[in-house]
This record gives sequence, C-alpha cells and structure tokens, in this order.
Amino acid sequence: MSSSRAGFIALLASGFAATVLPLAGCASRSSGESPDGAPRSAEDIERINPRALPMFDGATGAPLSWDDLLARIDAVQVIIIGEQHDDALGHRVQQALVADALAHAGDTASSYALSLEMLERDEQAVVDDYLAGIIDRDRFIEETASTRWRAISTEYLSGAIKRSEFKSKITSVGWIKWDEFYQPSIDAAKQAGARVVAANAPWARYTSLITREDGYSKLESLSPAQRELVAWPDPVPASGYRERFWQFMAGRKEGEAPAERPEHQPGDPHSGQFTDEEILTGLMKQMLYDATMAESITRALRSGATGVIHFVGQFHSDFEGGTVIETRRRAPDARVLTLSLVHEGDGAALREEDRSRADVVVYTR
Repeated sequence: MSSSRAGFIALLASGFAATVLPLAGCASRSSGESPDGAPRSAEDIERINPRALPMFDGATGAPLSWDDLLARIDAVQVIIIGEQHDDALGHRVQQALVADALAHAGDTASSYALSLEMLERDEQAVVDDYLAGIIDRDRFIEETASTRWRAISTEYLSGAIKRSEFKSKITSVGWIKWDEFYQPSIDAAKQAGARVVAANAPWARYTSLITREDGYSKLESLSPAQRELVAWPDPVPASGYRERFWQFMAGRKEGEAPAERPEHQPGDPHSGQFTDEEILTGLMKQMLYDATMAESITRALRSGATGVIHFVGQFHSDFEGGTVIETRRRAPDARVLTLSLVHEGDGAALREEDRSRADVVVYTR
C-alpha cells in the first residue's frame, strides 16, 4: 500500500461506515515513476506504447501479445478491467483497449457497451444526453461528479471555503484527471455509436441504511425510483474476497482478536483496529457497489449488448473480487475476462503474487 493511500484512509478512518468502505475498491499507486524509481513526466508516459507493455496469462504466466489480448476479448461477452485510479499509463492501456476492441468489432461496434464504476446510475440521463449530442463535452463533464474535485479545490484555494469544509467535500466526490483518464474512452464509445453505462450506485447515499443487525432489509422499503439506483447481494460472500477485505481494513483474519485500540497514528490505516462487526458491516456496504455494478453489466447484456467493457478499481475485481463474483452470479452463462493493470514489478515475468490475480495481468510500471 502506498504511503499516500494509507494516509488517505487514515484521514477518513473516523468515519469508517460512511466513507472508508467505498475506498477499498479504489486501489492507487503513484504512476509517475519509472522502473528505477525516478519521476516519469507526462511526456515520458505519452511516448510509451500501451500496446507493447508486458502482459501475461494470470494462470500460467505465459507471455501474451496485444493481438492475443484482442483475440481473448473477441471470445467473451464481459471484460472487467481492474485499475489503479491514479495510474496514468494504465489509463492509456484502457483507452487503447477500448479503441481497438471497438475497431475490431467493425459494424457491430454499436452493440458494445462501456460500463464505468466512475459514473453513478443517477447520472445516466446526463450520459445519454451527451451520447445523443444534446449536451456538449464540457457540459457533460461539468454535470457529472468528474470535475467536482477541481471546483472544490478552486473554492479552497480562492479562500471561499475553510480547510475543514474542503476536507469534508473533497473526500466525498469526484475522480482525478477525468478529462485525461476517462473521457477519451467515453468519447471513443460515443464515436462508435456504443452505449455508455453509468454503472455504480450513488456514492454513500444508501449505505447508511445497511447495518449489521438489519442487513439490507431497510433497502426493501425504497421506492421503485430509488431501487432503480441500487442493487445488493444475497448473500454476502464467504470467500477470498471477504478474507482480503479483512486484511485490508484490519490487517488480520476474521475471528482474530483485534489489538487494543491505540492512540491514532497519522498514516496508519490499521491504527483504529476495527472490530469484526464493523468490518462485516463495511463489507456489506462495499458489496452494495459490487452488486449494483454487476447488475448494470448484466442489464446491458440482457438489453442486447454483445460485449461490455467495465472499468473498476482493482480491489473490486482482482482475485475474483466482489464485482466479478456478482457478475458471474447474475449472468452465469456469460463469458467473462478479467484484466488487471498492475503498477509494480519489472514486467520480466508474472510475479508469483500476481498469479490468479486476473485472467490477464498487464504491467504498467
């Protein structure tokens, strides 16, 4: 885990139930380093061919070419790409993959769908307006959560809001570098006539209704319009995903006694020593997002999409993460390919710790 990631979790740790849990899916690493650790400029990243990066079969470790990857994509219906959100080179791989998959599909490209964790279901009308040409690119970006980081930062830097308000706002909305990282793939889908799916549940809106005692039962009372925005799992998985969630949030196994709660140390995500009850409630909240994204993917398939490419944070998809679990459960006959963009290692061979991470592992360092 990067120091910036740990610090960010620590910043939010006091609001565990409402804020930390969605971050478990948002794996991040600095993308501005070369293999020798030296800073890598935007120009350096731009010069790298994303189609020539080292990639491997996640099961056998066999090296793969870009053409091998496209052939695998041709053979499946769902491609789930696990990203590290601040990995600039990883985003270039995503953009190349979307562009080539759509080009490869030729006349059937319009039957593809690009599905994103980064867009929430209540933004689907804005997405559709953009695809239909009703609003332009700038207004689309402005009306989604994508640029709110910039707007809030501008408020703070101009002195319009205090630091406390800035911290509260900045940790609740938005995605970094939207126009560089995500917009190019959306524009490629638009140009090809493919649909774009706002796949995720509205961030933190309904998780307050989920408790250890009541489970998801309070969600049953939502109105039909509200229920269109969210889905939930049944049951919460007892799998490797659950085990990894415990390790991520507490650095221990489920059932092990948490250490005494020490005084909080900045930068230490485990200093709160969450209890099993807190972590299980957190996993239930995390699975709300996994289930909603999976339902969005399967809805696209059932409405005629011949292929769905889904962007999601690595924790949600690596090692059969929750979004993959829920997609397979909801569409058991769909052929699913998982791909992980890993910003560690030298890319000389598949690292042992990356074996079974995904069907295909691409190294972006």
